[in-house]
Amino acid sequence: MAESTATTSIDAQAQSGPHLIRITDHGKMKAWVSFALEFLETNEDRPLVFHTLPASPAVKNTTEDTTDQAPSEAKAKPNVPKSLSSVTNNIPRLVSVVEIIKREFIKRLEMTHSPRLAGLHQYNELGCLEDLGIVTASGPTEEDRANELARMLSGKNHVQQKQSPYMKITLSNCAMPELVERGATYQPPILRKVSKSAKMRAKKRAQKAKATATSATEDGRDSSVPG
Repeated sequence: MAESTATTSIDAQAQSGPHLIRITDHGKMKAWVSFALEFLETNEDRPLVFHTLPASPAVKNTTEDTTDQAPSEAKAKPNVPKSLSSVTNNIPRLVSVVEIIKREFIKRLEMTHSPRLAGLHQYNELGCLEDLGIVTASGPTEEDRANELARMLSGKNHVQQKQSPYMKITLSNCAMPELVERGATYQPPILRKVSKSAKMRAKKRAQKAKATATSATEDGRDSSVPG
């Protein structure tokens, strides 16, 4: 019984926290974008975290809700990269995916005539795998050996430290100041450009929705009072 309760608690935590998406070199950008837009629309209180970190099937945090690949690619290719170089090489791909999502999110607001004017909050985090204790298990590549030989022939005997940068970007419907306190850089939401008439229509829709909600609440109170 205790084990069942613990499992339920972990599942609930996974479904209420951020959803992680690992950007790979073989995933389809269109699939990531479609998934992200649907997720952010149906989970307004949950952020999406895109990252280029390597997959770690041996050490899995069961409290995290994770998508290791684009949904349509999940069964097509293995999720373990051949080299940790992809962690750095996929950073531009990650940035491109995020920028597309932010633009498409604004377009959806316009298409649905949403009263919301602001887009998504963005938080960027950069780090090195070495700081996380992650090292590549593969040996030096042909390029590494050539560079090492050139270094030795030039008389430079100092040891060079290799670093493998990675990136994480969090997209959220709500502000998350705790990420800034943790060292993330913040990019404010894109604001929709709307005409004055569109702003007035959006304001009227918001007021009407608020009035409807207030009326429903009052009707509920009246029905609970005995006659």
